[in-house]
Amino acid sequence: VCVCVPSPIAQPACRYLLAFGQVLLPIAREYRPQLVLVSAGFDAARGDPLGGCKVTPEGYGHLTHQLCALAGGKVIVALEGGYNLTSIKHSMASCTKVLMGENCLCVSPPPSFVFLLF
Repeated sequence: VCVCVPSPIAQPACRYLLAFGQVLLPIAREYRPQLVLVSAGFDAARGDPLGGCKVTPEGYGHLTHQLCALAGGKVIVALEGGYNLTSIKHSMASCTKVLMGENCLCVSPPPSFVFLLF
């Protein structure tokens, strides 16, 4: 299943995380995947010249942590594309640490943010 969520250019990271938590994760939970494949270009990363969403490496770690609740933790993150090597390096490192079982430095959600974790 591929779900695209249209969004304005250069949205704040909290909106990106909100869409992930309130739109994408509920769909993914309902679908009950056996495996989660992530195409990770990190275009929403802080420092990316095109995305402008300012998602921090910790934010990506948090998203990865949430994905690990799906498919019994069977998550594959495939690095692709990207425009800022520094952002990619730090974001991928954060995701990899989570996938390897290290504790996630989870971001604090805005007050209206709701995470549905099992």
